[in-house]
Amino acid sequence: MMQPIPSNFTREQARAYDQFCMGKLGIRGLTLMENAARGCADVALRILAEPRGARVLVACGAGQNGGDGYAIARMLADAGCAVRVVALAPPRAGTDAAEMRARAEARGVPIAGFAGDGGAPELVVDALFGTGLDRALEGDALAFVRVINALGVPVLSVDLPSGMDCDTGAGLPECVRATVTATMVAPKRGFVADGARACVGRVEIVPIAPPVPGTDCVVEVTPCPTKAHHTEAAPAPARAACAWRSSSV
Repeated sequence: MMQPIPSNFTREQARAYDQFCMGKLGIRGLTLMENAARGCADVALRILAEPRGARVLVACGAGQNGGDGYAIARMLADAGCAVRVVALAPPRAGTDAAEMRARAEARGVPIAGFAGDGGAPELVVDALFGTGLDRALEGDALAFVRVINALGVPVLSVDLPSGMDCDTGAGLPECVRATVTATMVAPKRGFVADGARACVGRVEIVPIAPPVPGTDCVVEVTPCPTKAHHTEAAPAPARAACAWRSSSV
């Protein structure tokens, strides 16, 4: 019997969902990343009062979350934003994130290291760390989070605020304070923690997989029990994004 997507993903459930889409549905990881980036870019464009010429800083980590960031940067550049990427570290060669960085570079998006300085942005897209983070930030990673929080501009976090533990909502030891969090498929378990609410901001749900023809499985993604939850821009579809079974549910 197929089960509905849980209303609050744990780290393992988020990983299992991606694996199901790739392994059972045959959706390439690059396609999932592109879909996630498109949804996040749409949220970013709604945050900006006037997207054309708007200065946007996209902070990218070395992993899959950073790959989302590179794709978002390319899409925002296509929309007319003045985008620049600041990369904490380059992605590993041969990964989907590396491919997305190459596409951003081919589009002409400026990419600099953490020490780069390009002036004050109107919006920061936080794509440093995603659901896989389970260790304390230190060094440049922690410094980058602090720089983002000190800028005093709107912040859009991709999937969850960087530095937040997906399952507990705790800062590791600190996390980005987002204005809006565009989270994939469903809210994350840690969003409901008392200490997390001030960092998550408004939550918007981004679907990443298309409906599966012939399935009658209904996705029952219920609202996350916090005032931060918001699905106005990307409501959960009435039908399943996939007929998904996870042993962890």
